[in-house]
Amino acid sequence: MLDRFALAAIGGYQRHLSPRKGYACAFRVAHGGTGCSGFAKAAIADLGVWRAVPVIRKRFADCRDAAEELRDAGRKEKKGKWYDTCNSAGGCDIPSTRGCGKIDTTPDCDCTPDCCSF
Repeated sequence: MLDRFALAAIGGYQRHLSPRKGYACAFRVAHGGTGCSGFAKAAIADLGVWRAVPVIRKRFADCRDAAEELRDAGRKEKKGKWYDTCNSAGGCDIPSTRGCGKIDTTPDCDCTPDCCSF
């Protein structure tokens, strides 16, 4: 009885709430396979609610770790924009897709696309 209720609740979540929340399971994005709700549904169907709880908790912890890894990777991807590229000499390395399309290493460059003295 409890198993059927839990499976119905997860099915309702998957059908009605998950599509509206606007983001995907971090574990699935990072590692592929099924999302956490699908994993929980399969675990409950195979093991029953009480034996599935520790397995599901472990998966949620792994999902939290995957979310942190994805967040850190997103921060690293944001590096390299023209405003993050001032070099130690006070010059500016403007990527070829920004500004004048050349590298400006003049000491008075303030790292803006307009600072191209060519």
